[in-house]
Order: sequence, then C-alpha cells, then structure tokens
Amino acid sequence: MKTYRVKVNENGAILLPPELREFLGLVAGDTVELNVDAEGRFLVQTAERSAGPLSDFFEDLILGDLRCDGCSGDILKERLLEKKFQLSTVLDRMSEEARRAHKHGQVHTWRENPAISDLGIGKAEKGKYHVMLTPRTERDFYKLSEGVLKEIPPVLESLEEDPLGFKRLKGPYYETYRVSFHRQSYRVIYTVFESESLVTVLFIGERKSIYERMKGMG
Repeated sequence: MKTYRVKVNENGAILLPPELREFLGLVAGDTVELNVDAEGRFLVQTAERSAGPLSDFFEDLILGDLRCDGCSGDILKERLLEKKFQLSTVLDRMSEEARRAHKHGQVHTWRENPAISDLGIGKAEKGKYHVMLTPRTERDFYKLSEGVLKEIPPVLESLEEDPLGFKRLKGPYYETYRVSFHRQSYRVIYTVFESESLVTVLFIGERKSIYERMKGMG
C-alpha cells in the first residue's frame, strides 16, 4: 500500500496528487467516497463520475437501446451513466493503442492513404499538427461512398491547423474530439497529443455505425 500525504486548506479542501488522480481515473466533476473506520482511517474510492460531454454525442442512441431493453426510471438513469462510462473507456483505450502504434511506426499520414491520393490531394501538410491514421482507420476509408470521401480532405486539413477547435469528448486521460461533416451525419473522432503536435484519427464514419462499433468494443 502506498501512502500519500496531502494538506487541508482553510476551506477544508484537499488536493489529490496527479499520480493518485490518474490511478483512480478521476477528472474534474467526478465524485469520490470517503469511508472512515472507527480509528479515523480513510478509505477513498470513486463514486459518481462525470460523463457529460458524451451526452449530446450518443445519448439518444444509448437511450433507445435501453428503452428497448425495458429500462425506465432510476434504472434507466443508472444504466445510461454506465453506458456513457463504457464508451468513454473505449475512447481512452483506442487513444492509448493509437499512441503505441505511432511509437512503433504503425500509423501513416492521411495524405498517404491511397483512397485520398486518388483525389489528387497534395502531400504537403498545411499546419503544425501531423494527422495520422491507424491501420483500423485506414480501412474505414474504403467503406465510404465517393461523395463522403470527397468531403474528408478539408476536414483533415483543418485538423492539421487547429484540432482543438471542435467538440471535446469525454475520456479520463486523453484529449479526444469529434468533428461532423456530410450533412452532419458523419463523424471524425480523433485524439490530440499536444506535446507531440500529433493527431491520431480513431474513427471515420456514419454516427450510428461508429456507435455500434464502440458498443462492440466495450
């Protein structure tokens, strides 16, 4: 067991060390439970966690599934939060996999993808960020219609310049975002590794299709 020593401020608040917050998977908005035994010793564990940023992304699809399963009332609320956390965990796991793939040279710039190069897109990057595709994401391109595919280059070029300007999704550890395109029904989901000026694309596809894939990965 490892011991952490923290100070209590004048308002009674304590600041948990970053290492402990990471171990517990805590982010801003999360709640912890403090259990005290008869000798005044504390046991800290995670309680309610925040998954708000996922709500406008998949909540309608999650609710549809849960209602089909007969969930309602408090059970529906509990299962909704549970499903949000599940999807959040998938995003984090995929982000970590993408980082490892980049480390081992298993990702490629989106401009090198054959489906894109056939559109006559130049090889030169236009911003300070390197937008990379994992092998899984590269395969996503071949599932897209020609009309959808033609809309992708401007989206990815914008990520080379400013990937932080779009909707932030929820994952305890990584900066994961999404951008909508093609009549707002398709998504590019990506993670930003700011210190490396790196963007790794996790998903490209129709919103409901991405949701179904993420469910299967949970």
